[in-house]
Amino acid sequence: MSQTTTRVMRLLSWLCLVVVALLALLLVLLRWYPYPSAFPSLPRITHTASGAAGDPLNLIIVGSQPQITQSFLQAGWLIPDPITPQTSAKIAAASLAHRSYPTAPVSNLYVFGRVQDLAFEKPTNDVGNRGHIRLWQTSMLIGGQPAWIGQASYDHGIELSGTSHQPTHHIAPTVDLERNAVGADLAKTGLVVAEGYGAFTPPIFAAYNGGGDYYASDGDVRIITYTQTPLQLAPSDGLVGLVLELKRAVFLFYDAILSTPLLALAVTLLGLSIVVGGVWPALRWLVRIRGERRVRPKRS
Repeated sequence: MSQTTTRVMRLLSWLCLVVVALLALLLVLLRWYPYPSAFPSLPRITHTASGAAGDPLNLIIVGSQPQITQSFLQAGWLIPDPITPQTSAKIAAASLAHRSYPTAPVSNLYVFGRVQDLAFEKPTNDVGNRGHIRLWQTSMLIGGQPAWIGQASYDHGIELSGTSHQPTHHIAPTVDLERNAVGADLAKTGLVVAEGYGAFTPPIFAAYNGGGDYYASDGDVRIITYTQTPLQLAPSDGLVGLVLELKRAVFLFYDAILSTPLLALAVTLLGLSIVVGGVWPALRWLVRIRGERRVRPKRS
């Protein structure tokens, strides 16, 4: 190997090491930055009937129940059937045949010690795949209207629950995308007065719900209001705004990886190449040190 090639390889190795270090610092910054939390008194996660952690809460809707129901129905979302032996059998049969069941039941999750007050779903031509949201009314009033906290996620696939032995869905790991899809659908109705985002939890790079489904989230809550009263959110300008935008950009890319297998494979291979290239200088140094020790003559 020529001296020029050796120098180029060494430069590339150190460049990879710098990239790995910068990525690690970025993830540490995004995870531990003290984000100004919106709605600090509200719970952050749902729970199953057994008390296990469920899906993350990621929506705040301000408005009356009739306003919310009208908005979802106008956006093409439907009200699920109640859970009964008959509807459970129907969803199981539809799942086996990969048929549509537009008003399939939504399993119960708990916030404030009770099941959801409202639920809506956006069906597809296969009951195993659908968007859905659960909503719980809080004791908070904004502009004289109640605030509702919600959990939006996308279902893909059905299995029997290990606890209730009833049919239940797997959720897609990209919960932020479904949160955003709900907001986009409601905005199209023209009934929403204002919407935005607020930091709600620290970023979640890896977590699991009560059914063992993996998910990740930027930790933001999407806020949708049907009242003219402006929301009093923590400031998001300056350094805070920069970090928030950086965090959202990182998780948009992360969601793209999670939802695109070919992109996930390409990023994985690239990441392995960068890591191997980054640790190569350290490995060469260790090999050289061990070799020097072996050939070092013993003192008489």
